[in-house]
Amino acid sequence: MIPKTFKKLKINNVEYDFADISNINNIDKIPYTYRILIENIIRQNLLHRNNNSKEQINSILDKKIGQPINFAPNRILSHDILGKVMLVDFIAYREALQKKGIDTKDIQPDVPIDLVIDHSLQVDYFGNENASKDNLKKEYERNSERFSFLRWCSKFLDKVNVIPPGVGICHQVNIEYLSKVVWREKKNDFNLIHPDTCIGTDSHTPMVNGIGVLGWGVGGVEAEISMLGKTIPMTVPEVVGVNLKNSLKEGVTSTDLVLFITQLLRQNKVVGSFIEFSGEGVESLTAGDRATIANMAPEYGATAVLFPVDNLTLDYLKMTGRTDEEIKVVEEYSKYQKLWRNPDVTPEYNRVLNLDLKFIEPCVSGPKNPEDKINLNDFSKNINAHSNMLYQKDLREDKFNVPELNYEIKDADIMIAAITSCTNTANPKNVIAAGLIAKKLVEQGLKKNDKVKTSFAPGSKVTAEILHKSGLQKYLDQLGFNVVGFGCTTCNGGSGPLDDNIANTIENEKVFSVAVLSGNRNFLGRIHPNIRASYLASPSLVVLFSILGSVKKNILKDSLGKNLNGQEVFMKDVWPSNDEVEKIIHEFYRAETFREKYDQVFDGGDLWEKLSVSDTENYNWPESTYIKKPPYFKNTENYEVKDINLARPIVLLGDSITTDHISPSSSITKGTAASDYLNQLGIDAKDYNTYTTRRANHEIVERSTFASLRLRNKMTPDQEGSFTIKYPEKKMMRIYEASLEYKKENKDLIVLAGENYGCGSSRDVAAKGPLLIGVKAIVAKSFERIHRSNLVGMGLLPLQFEKGQGIDELKIDSSDQFSLTGLNKISDDNKKVLMQIHKETGDVIEVYLKVRLDVPEEVNFWKNGGILPTAYKEA
Repeated sequence: MIPKTFKKLKINNVEYDFADISNINNIDKIPYTYRILIENIIRQNLLHRNNNSKEQINSILDKKIGQPINFAPNRILSHDILGKVMLVDFIAYREALQKKGIDTKDIQPDVPIDLVIDHSLQVDYFGNENASKDNLKKEYERNSERFSFLRWCSKFLDKVNVIPPGVGICHQVNIEYLSKVVWREKKNDFNLIHPDTCIGTDSHTPMVNGIGVLGWGVGGVEAEISMLGKTIPMTVPEVVGVNLKNSLKEGVTSTDLVLFITQLLRQNKVVGSFIEFSGEGVESLTAGDRATIANMAPEYGATAVLFPVDNLTLDYLKMTGRTDEEIKVVEEYSKYQKLWRNPDVTPEYNRVLNLDLKFIEPCVSGPKNPEDKINLNDFSKNINAHSNMLYQKDLREDKFNVPELNYEIKDADIMIAAITSCTNTANPKNVIAAGLIAKKLVEQGLKKNDKVKTSFAPGSKVTAEILHKSGLQKYLDQLGFNVVGFGCTTCNGGSGPLDDNIANTIENEKVFSVAVLSGNRNFLGRIHPNIRASYLASPSLVVLFSILGSVKKNILKDSLGKNLNGQEVFMKDVWPSNDEVEKIIHEFYRAETFREKYDQVFDGGDLWEKLSVSDTENYNWPESTYIKKPPYFKNTENYEVKDINLARPIVLLGDSITTDHISPSSSITKGTAASDYLNQLGIDAKDYNTYTTRRANHEIVERSTFASLRLRNKMTPDQEGSFTIKYPEKKMMRIYEASLEYKKENKDLIVLAGENYGCGSSRDVAAKGPLLIGVKAIVAKSFERIHRSNLVGMGLLPLQFEKGQGIDELKIDSSDQFSLTGLNKISDDNKKVLMQIHKETGDVIEVYLKVRLDVPEEVNFWKNGGILPTAYKEA
């Protein structure tokens, strides 16, 4: 099974060394994901990086789900939030090793790291031709300390490449430029060729899997395993096949499809699984459609998605400016290695789900989760129920005057309409359709709705250039969708402020305010502090909703307004045909446009060049509220595992608690623990910035823990936000202040939750924050994959209730205390611990919990206090 040496393969008269998997028995029946993992393990073995390769390969071939294997990605994708935190930790690790006498010059990343600055952009300026330039300037004013740090890293850390602000979103840059599909590198005197694989410090990394690259999101701490030259421990994944039949109907978008898939796969519980799409329906999906579907893997809980390489992949590579030589390498290697999609043979999957594309209908998703799909014809009928769910009241007919702005707003009005996120702007069909709708609306005489904050943030400069060249951008501009910059913006909570008069009216009158966006996430409190409900939709629908102005209206039936002849205009009148869209794509999506824009990918302009960057090889930690030397190595030498005795719960939580609930990504608002800290340092409220931008300051991370304005803690059922009950005083306090009181009392803390704890983004600060406030263990019914890994990486113990147990089932109360015994006996063979629930009455309930340290390396990480302390001890 495992060859003793690399084989030779000649392509374009160049000879490569490769790990041959083409002769594996019945390889056509093996899922493509497994084929890539097997090749990876064979290559590890031939490079002397895996001594258990035979056992691991057999585990994959025998589909032993949950058995340990190792993975060696060839690169890391990152961005300026989690990537910055990852690099801050890495520098602190280097300094800790320096004290052990190791030269920091010898401590360098082992794999290439491409870091794209895309998460800092906010929509401060919009609706005019200078918005993009003004927002970029504001971005530098806010974040120059962070950007200077990243430039220092690119200067003094090997293999760290930083792409400046204003270029695009990391995932779109990855699929359009960075990804190779087939990777070539020199290593250990070998001229290697192998599948392109990557991990990314963002959960939407699987977007690139739409063109046959296998990648997935991890926490920054987990990414550091690869940085340190080690392989990533994981388990044999379940591979779920989704069999697609037929094709989408006219007028149905890939956004409609992915929102349907998100609901379907959430219902079928694919958390931690890998997904492969097969069947005749795959043929009808462009690479852009496939990327849209793959992008939202974390929304349906999957680790990764894979669309194997085929002719449509090659068409995409050609369109995006890859060379003929590169494309030939991809085709010949993929075909030889049986990684080319074979439509005549369907692999044998662990499970198969069937989906007939002809039944997909136009839809949106919301008001608070991506899987909450609602068909468009039912949407307006659900809004009152959403108001009751989120605001505990019916929609009102009252209109509320907005001071100084000369208009009124009411419940269900749309306050934000944003074409945002690489999920949709990377797909030519989606943005061209939106542009054509804008053209038709303008030609009919319809005007921008002044009540709505409109914005358009393309995922790359290529998209913007094509809309400009095609003449469609001028129509988007007239409806307020001017380009505001190139970054995540609204999708990542960077909506920017609403006018104070609007914001105050919303809060004073308790208006049920709404956002509509073409993003991938709509968790409560994420999009904007003044927005109550957020709905995901295609870019085309975002444009139409911005004109309609209210989700209480039925977009399929209600008039959008009157045209120049006084006639009512409806959605059907302006919706473009597929042929109209394809004609524009065929004419304007050209390889030379991609090459032209990506030839300038590292050109950040004057603002980038003027950044102050230190010339010292050892990083000089600045006096900064953005970057602080982390404390995670303080107790490394003396760390030991101890039982937990009479811990107090800091929160009791329900199902689907997101990483936004645990560590929000929104703007820092007045009245929060983070704002108090910044105030004490003399920072003005206008300069608070967002929680995301300050994640390299552990003081902010600590104060942002469970700081979501929309958190629902069962300990304070009548109070929304960051509150808990401090015992034994039974006093309601902010969570951060309560944690300080417990620290003074040397009281350990525990978190208890329901199903799917930690869903959402791959932010490792959602594990760091609880650690910093004194939490020792998280007990939940189930965990989202990335967050569980992050907890282990930080030395926090993830524990899982047995089936039939939970907060409600065990009648757990906020006054209970919890003891966990036998922690020092945890091993790869012993993954049960006893939890004693001490009631105020004196009664004690005993239950056994499952220890979620899934592979042997994780047991070691946890016992050492996390991944970096483990690496420190082993150095």
